[in-house]
Amino acid sequence: MRRIFGAVLAGMALAAAPAEAACWNRQEVAAGTIRDFQSMLMVATLRCQVMRVDITADYNTFLNANKPTIQRMNDRLKAHFIRAHGPVEGQRHYDGFATSLANGYGARQGGKDICSGIASIAREAAMMEGSEEGLILLAQRQGIATMLPEGVCALETGVTIAAVQATPAPTSPVVLVSARGPAE
Repeated sequence: MRRIFGAVLAGMALAAAPAEAACWNRQEVAAGTIRDFQSMLMVATLRCQVMRVDITADYNTFLNANKPTIQRMNDRLKAHFIRAHGPVEGQRHYDGFATSLANGYGARQGGKDICSGIASIAREAAMMEGSEEGLILLAQRQGIATMLPEGVCALETGVTIAAVQATPAPTSPVVLVSARGPAE
């Protein structure tokens, strides 16, 4: 009976390994969120151009102020897809992911009234000057919740692990997180 149970556990571990290898860690989630935010701004800028409202300067200022971070996030995304699908398929999956983000925004309705708001958001995002945390906060404020094909890794979901709580780093604050959110 123990052999059967051991074989079942080993089989389950092997079956779970590829899914866990393809899941998104915190850094990859951040990269996806920032890419999603950039896609929102890019598509809105293009839409505004078509409506003869030019906010391109605001979008370009955002890009220039955040260029190293945007490049780092894109590299992180590519690395995720290569890890999950291999070099050739990984690039294809990355391209599909980026395209689906843009297409999602392209399919939305919107008129000239969105242009001044998007320009304002782009200017605020430019003031982040490459701050990953700042860009993520702006994205979250816009309601961006990026759809991640393979899901978030189990240990990255905010589930509290007792061993981690028991040995916090002495120089950093401890935030206990449960399925309901941060502890108060």
